[in-house]
Amino acid sequence: MRFLTNDLYARKGYKFKSGEIDSYYSDKKWYKPINENEKIVYNTIEQQNLQLFKQRTAELKTDRDKLMNELKIFKATILSNDKVTLKNKYSFTTQNKQYKNITEALTKLNLEDVNWSKNKGLYSVTIDNGDYVMAYELKIEKNHVTVQYSSRGGSDIAESLYPSEFSDEFSFWWEFEWKNDTLKFIKMNVAG
Repeated sequence: MRFLTNDLYARKGYKFKSGEIDSYYSDKKWYKPINENEKIVYNTIEQQNLQLFKQRTAELKTDRDKLMNELKIFKATILSNDKVTLKNKYSFTTQNKQYKNITEALTKLNLEDVNWSKNKGLYSVTIDNGDYVMAYELKIEKNHVTVQYSSRGGSDIAESLYPSEFSDEFSFWWEFEWKNDTLKFIKMNVAG
């Protein structure tokens, strides 16, 4: 939506405040920025399109905010070990011995700092303790949410003669679906 909106503005000569956006359009032969954005006149169709883009952007932001709020509630529910709510609300069971891994992953993931591009969100953290490397990731694509817990093997910074833990490479990831303002667990996957 942002690209559609900016493209409409650029074709009218809108001068962007963001250097990144301005730089992008400055490379276009057709882009001729004007000095005063307030003097740009939009026809009826352009005004309708701008209004439609603005409305759709607001809807997408509202849905994203609801999803992120629900993920925070899910995280709090996992951390509090509320097995009844996990099962009834999210279809998530804690009988699996890998429950501790999703708990650790969610502890490491900062849901306040998810990075977004278009309809994709990502937050990941890699921790190398000098013995082994662990990676934790939250990935969101449209209505699909994945939480991942991975061991990437031995340390990248040191060669330990006697690792304190077995540092094999493996991943666990949990898939969820966001639909109708509801977060539901789909499945857990294992590799390695």
